[in-house]
Amino acid sequence: MRQSDTDDIAARVGILPYGSSGGPDAVVSEAVARLRARGIAVAGLLQRSGGAAPGGKQTMWVEDIRTGQRIRLDQPRGPGAIACTFDTGALAQAAYLLQLAAESGAELVVVNRFGSVEAEGRGLRSEIAAAICAGLAVLIPVRASLLPELEAFLGGSATCLPASVRAIEDWAETALLHGRSPAVVA
Repeated sequence: MRQSDTDDIAARVGILPYGSSGGPDAVVSEAVARLRARGIAVAGLLQRSGGAAPGGKQTMWVEDIRTGQRIRLDQPRGPGAIACTFDTGALAQAAYLLQLAAESGAELVVVNRFGSVEAEGRGLRSEIAAAICAGLAVLIPVRASLLPELEAFLGGSATCLPASVRAIEDWAETALLHGRSPAVVA
């Protein structure tokens, strides 16, 4: 890969690291709302948490920004379940919605997370790669412990952002000016 290609990717891919105590969902949602209010076409997925599930975990959802459709990502398995509750069928639906978002002509596309499934080489990796290869800008929330896996997937570094609405807005404006066709992954 040429240096100009990696510089371009670093300018168009923003990462939003977060700690284990919680994700940046409220910050990303507010940034999306503000960008849309300014007339920027935003599409993709927002991470949402639901009520308590048996066993004390919270339910996990993604919301399609354009339609408001919600998909539950976890499977209810009862209070004694100890195995993974991730629903791979729901993930496939989310991947399809993300693909549609990247093809929608949006200026910004939001993906809910680069999580452990993506770090293992599955999940939304293909859709993230397709958005980047299409020249879209991408904002990716990622748990700080998975940052090395994300950087390995990207083949280098990206623009690291603090969990701030203003920082996301500023990055998006710069990315839009740089590539004129960005996507935000959340």
